[in-house]
Amino acid sequence: MRTAPWIGTLLLLSLATPTEAARPIPGAPSTPEQREAAWQQHQQMQDASIFKGLNWRSIGPTGQGGRVVDLASVPGQPYTFYVAYATGGVWKTTNNGGSFEPLTDQLPNTVIGAIAVDPSAPETLWIGAGEPNAARSNYGGHGVFVSRDGGKSFERKGLTGTDRIAEILVDPRDSQRVLVAAAGKLYTPGGQRGIYLTEDGGSTWTHVLKPNDDWTGASDLVIDPTRPDVLYAALWTRTRAPWQFTEAGDGSGIYKSEDGGRTWRQLAGGLPQDAGVGRIGLAIAASQPDTVYASIDHWAELPENLRDLGDRPLSPQRLRTMSKDEFLKQDPEEIERFIRGADLPVELDAKGLLAQVRDGSITLQQLISRLEDGNDALFDNPTWGHTVWRTDDGGGSWRRTHDEPIREVTYTYGYYFGEIAVDPSDAERVYTMGVPLIVSADGGKTWSGYTNHESVHVDYQAMWIDPNFPQRIVVGNDGGLDVSYDAGITWRRLDAQPLGQFYTIYADMAEPYNVYGGMQDNGTWKGSSRTRWELGEDWSPINGGDGMWVAVDDESGDTYTGYQFGYYTRIDSAGKRHEVRPRAPLNEPVLRYNWSTPVILSPHDARTVYMASNRLYRSFDRGRSWAAISPDMTRSKERGNVPFATITALSESPLQFGRLGVGTDDGHVHVSLDGGVRWQQVDARLPADRWVSRIELSRHEANRIYLSLNGYRQDDDRVYLYRSDDFGASWQSIAEGLPAEPVNVIREDTVNPDLLYVGTDRGVYTSLDRGRSWLALDGGLPNVPVHDLFVHPRDRELIAGTHGRSAWIVDALPLQQLDADVRNSAVHLFHIDDLKASRDWRRRPDPWFDRPEHLPELTGTYWAKAAGPVRFRLLDEKDRPLATFEREAQVGLNSFKWNLALDAELTLAAEKQALEALDADKRGELKHQPYAESQRLGHRLYPVPGKYTLEIAHVDTTSRSGFEIEAPKSQEPRWTPAYKLRGEGEEGRNQDEERPHPRAGARGRGFAMPGK
Repeated sequence: MRTAPWIGTLLLLSLATPTEAARPIPGAPSTPEQREAAWQQHQQMQDASIFKGLNWRSIGPTGQGGRVVDLASVPGQPYTFYVAYATGGVWKTTNNGGSFEPLTDQLPNTVIGAIAVDPSAPETLWIGAGEPNAARSNYGGHGVFVSRDGGKSFERKGLTGTDRIAEILVDPRDSQRVLVAAAGKLYTPGGQRGIYLTEDGGSTWTHVLKPNDDWTGASDLVIDPTRPDVLYAALWTRTRAPWQFTEAGDGSGIYKSEDGGRTWRQLAGGLPQDAGVGRIGLAIAASQPDTVYASIDHWAELPENLRDLGDRPLSPQRLRTMSKDEFLKQDPEEIERFIRGADLPVELDAKGLLAQVRDGSITLQQLISRLEDGNDALFDNPTWGHTVWRTDDGGGSWRRTHDEPIREVTYTYGYYFGEIAVDPSDAERVYTMGVPLIVSADGGKTWSGYTNHESVHVDYQAMWIDPNFPQRIVVGNDGGLDVSYDAGITWRRLDAQPLGQFYTIYADMAEPYNVYGGMQDNGTWKGSSRTRWELGEDWSPINGGDGMWVAVDDESGDTYTGYQFGYYTRIDSAGKRHEVRPRAPLNEPVLRYNWSTPVILSPHDARTVYMASNRLYRSFDRGRSWAAISPDMTRSKERGNVPFATITALSESPLQFGRLGVGTDDGHVHVSLDGGVRWQQVDARLPADRWVSRIELSRHEANRIYLSLNGYRQDDDRVYLYRSDDFGASWQSIAEGLPAEPVNVIREDTVNPDLLYVGTDRGVYTSLDRGRSWLALDGGLPNVPVHDLFVHPRDRELIAGTHGRSAWIVDALPLQQLDADVRNSAVHLFHIDDLKASRDWRRRPDPWFDRPEHLPELTGTYWAKAAGPVRFRLLDEKDRPLATFEREAQVGLNSFKWNLALDAELTLAAEKQALEALDADKRGELKHQPYAESQRLGHRLYPVPGKYTLEIAHVDTTSRSGFEIEAPKSQEPRWTPAYKLRGEGEEGRNQDEERPHPRAGARGRGFAMPGK
């Protein structure tokens, strides 16, 4: 009797019982030297890659700024300023925000902490790399850089161990003197922290303010504009683990220097100096420089009389001190509101909860426990939180400016904010930044909201007030950049740059297909894959919050999307929203959802939805009802104020329903062959305690799995990348050849089983041999974190969701078809997509409103075995040449663009030959002389609809690819009769044949939709 293959695999898995103690120990935190070696390897791989000529194209969206962290103006040039984005790099405008250009795409990464313009040398720009905020997706940088030519080129200036830089200052008297506030690493101790000073332009640095421990770094640094020898610095103690963030400590404090930063003394005089002092921001009043403001995230407990119990009779705070009798007397409407706000099971209503509390089957303590998961513990805390302090004697004495707490500004995540600013002309007008931007006109005693315009995003991170015209204010937030010219009455967005921070990316099967993705603090968006972001926005929002995973049912039109911690929704084809979220019964522990909760549709039946918490859930009815199909898949007992021990990666085999794989944030991997009836833990030979960033079950071999782990939360940059060919019974590392960059995603190609793609914290790599070797695949892509990749199965394009520079697309078909025959050819031209002609092609260029970016272009890809010039010819259906153009090839794959402009002499000669083949009486008809007629009327000379061949020649070898230029859509009749006779016009109905997609059958490889 033969044994089914999956039975054998199950037996094999049963032998792979994991032993926690036997798991390999992962690597230590990466050193600056190791990170530098990885950067050098990355550059070498870029230079040597046969794909460096294959160019990605950015498709946006714009307007999702992805967190502005700093601003810097250029003295004497009011229309020129720089803006630094957390993971989008530094951009420059010379026309007051009309347009911006990126400056730092080729630095080791696009992660920025601070920027400064030299006041005495306006062309000099200093950059401190690494974002000092301490949230989940903040990245480290590679030290200090300087440009002496306005951002055209950069030099590295050391301090590579700072990791994250909060501020950088240039002495206005001496360009050689620069000070840096180093925040240090986020997840591990040590490194370069505190204040550093150079007096030789960055050649050497002196550690002038050293913290007393390895977890304390600098959070801010300001200079007295009238006395440059006077500076103030803030130190901040914070410790972060994947499950816990302690955002305060007794190393936090304010320091002052009176000798240009060479020596420092700590200030007291009424300032809080306990273990509850968190992040500190500083601002000097330029008009009254002995007045200094400090925003302090203060974790001291509020007195009972100042605590906010909420505006509802059944708030979580009131429930904690409520008796059973008091609860039973509550208005059922308030109980219903409480049930929904507390995320209790959907089957529970006010009547049922009252009955269960009354009979004792549910206790108030059980209700309270449902409110105390890691996320709520971080956001619901009775502390002072955001406080503002002031000195009027240069730091000798301080006082808190307000008697009451400043509520709902930074909540309890003050680690994410900390900026404060003072009007340069009015020492009493002070601004402080959090979720809202608020202002005080009386020195901090009372506060009011400042920006309430709907176009201005929340979560403020930076502010610049023009010292010469204080009504001109530029603010940076999680949505980008905004400017006001009337002191905040009206605002203008400056967000025409593609700077979104994607967590995930997805695509549907529309024509053309749409791209979907969830972005940091900017919700979930949908946009056309054909978007040219330079021409304007072609994206639309479909959900809010911090956008996370997306799944689309192409048959029903349903879209599944949501925001942080698993609050997901199904949006049906009519636009109606349906909640999608499993919940545990009240008598069971509350489910733990990851910040980025996985949700996928079964490739075999799109009505089947999988969603992961610490357990895996499945729904057969589009998320209306759920069943748990796994136990708790995590092992860690660590619990803190950050949700942890959750499922982070999820995949179902496209080859077999119910063949599942999941990975967790505490480093565990489980597989199931039977839809979750039985699970096998398969991580015994994998490094312990590393976050599973992706698991990918192969669409080509049922037992093949690809897996990536990520050491970001241990400051470990090593590559943890694996393949299993026996469904997890054994694992083979496929990391060899990749630089040490944390891996966020691995994808298997949809067509070629040997082709893999990997997205790291610096870019994209590909393997042509199933992971045995790797090549850089980032032509034209900035050195930006890539969080997700999606291979479109029909259009055969690769989509990258970057965390800082929005979405990009590259043609994947040349990689899929890059076999030995192609690589041995001197030149090979890949398939050219069909084009659709426009009626606008046959008109005279408008002398006043013609826009070159709207002109047509032909794009494609070719292989060149050797570098050198290549010559293209466009041939008509009879092989007559109509145009020629040349390009310079690099070794390997090359992208090209052509503007479709025909050669008049060649084209008219070809048209003359065509006319000579016609009957004499037809030669005079203008429809047979389109090119001569276009030339007579002054049109641009573009190909007319028809079939064409593009030929490429290189080193005495040619290659061809045919394509079609389709005619524009027929014009609609201006009038139709009120009725027609039976049978009239019926001839020819149903004669349109279904054509294969031009990027499928026309390319010779075809495609198969999973489960179809």
